[in-house]
Amino acid sequence: MLLALLLLADALPAQVQLETSALEGIAGSCPGTKVVIDADLTRACKAFTAAAHAGRAQVSGPAASFYASLESYEPSPTAGIATVSPASRADRAVSELFPKSCRFNRVGVAAARLSDGGAVVCALTTSHGTTLERVPGRILPRQIVTVAGTLEPGLQHPRLFITRPSGEVEELELGGSGARFSTRVALNERGEHSIEVLADGPGGPQVAAVRRVFAGVLPPVRPPPDPRTGDGLLGVEHAIARLRASHGLPALERDPELDAAAEAHSKEMARLRTFAHVLPTTGSLSDRLRARGYAYRSIGENIGLSSDVASAHEAIAGSPAHLANLLDPRHRRLGLGSATGLTADGLEGVYLTEVFAVPVIGTADPAGDVAKFIESERQRRGLPPLLRDAALDRVASREVRATVDEDRMKLDRTLASRALKESKELSSAVAELYVGSAPDEVGGSKNLSERKWTRVGVGALYASSRLYGPGRLWVLLLYGR
Repeated sequence: MLLALLLLADALPAQVQLETSALEGIAGSCPGTKVVIDADLTRACKAFTAAAHAGRAQVSGPAASFYASLESYEPSPTAGIATVSPASRADRAVSELFPKSCRFNRVGVAAARLSDGGAVVCALTTSHGTTLERVPGRILPRQIVTVAGTLEPGLQHPRLFITRPSGEVEELELGGSGARFSTRVALNERGEHSIEVLADGPGGPQVAAVRRVFAGVLPPVRPPPDPRTGDGLLGVEHAIARLRASHGLPALERDPELDAAAEAHSKEMARLRTFAHVLPTTGSLSDRLRARGYAYRSIGENIGLSSDVASAHEAIAGSPAHLANLLDPRHRRLGLGSATGLTADGLEGVYLTEVFAVPVIGTADPAGDVAKFIESERQRRGLPPLLRDAALDRVASREVRATVDEDRMKLDRTLASRALKESKELSSAVAELYVGSAPDEVGGSKNLSERKWTRVGVGALYASSRLYGPGRLWVLLLYGR
């Protein structure tokens, strides 16, 4: 009898007891918060605790999050992990393993014995908003799946990204209206596909749902090696370089100005306890770079939040839309910054910001650069060359300087006629004005392809603008004949 009582005292609580204890603990600490048991998160906790019991997974939050990524489409569930001894205390532990901010409405729990006689306990919580209709995690190659659902309130403009087994990221058209979205996707290749729905929210673009689908292959049974073996931001830089090299892309050059911008954004997210691309204090990435006087042709940004820098980057690389930023062939410069602080749930985490850019690089002769581009573009289009006209050059140079001083994108209607007065050899002329970042952007000139023009005058300079941003290339073209 005594042995039976001892065994009973050491028994692992049943699943229903764990769930009851979790809901009672949440109700006591978060009065008025409606929380339900989530079947997907529960399966994830069961898979994690079983793997920990079998020695296939470390007892850690990232390991539990790995199994959540296999079972659930929720983008960022929070993991609470504990070990207890004796195992009978697992129900007490699970009643405490939730964010004390109470900002969640779904929970999954499970527990399993460990070899030392104790138990590992798992709780996964999430603030469920966007609903994604069931997408199977395992399918046959060439199978078509339906991606359909409803965005949570506050999100709009859903977009669909797919990462193929080859690593190629593709954006597909997503039908629907309002908050509702739906489309059919062919997953032809054998291997893992990642399906992601991105939407615009108050803090900028955010992941609404993400689903890993394995076509003709089995899902992994254990987490990948712990990514925390890297050396901080340098490790992230090397990981990005390896990723780009595997796709035939050049490494990105670290840019001190972008590093400063990335670090400042990470610190501000940590200070505000807000994980977002757009913050109420500093605005969007373009706002932040303009405030620093950084001139760019194109930019991109990834943000991650996890227990350490390497794990945050791993989460970023696992998102199709963020992976597209990492593999964008246009990018040339990289900025990295991180900060440790509390999350919205009151837990400590590391905020990581990755900034990508193609900077504007001014030259000593911007007008000459534009003229060379026009010459090569006319040749490419099979058109006769345009003669550079000194009189038109003088007018264009003078007028583009005046336009920059006024800081406005407006042409004087009398400019063409005034140009003709200074160039007695011409009978007609037309003017075009551009504010951009590089000479090739005048390739959209509607007069560049006109055969009737025989002369050209170019005025160009790099100057910052209150309206258009730092380091802009201002170009005024005068075509004549």
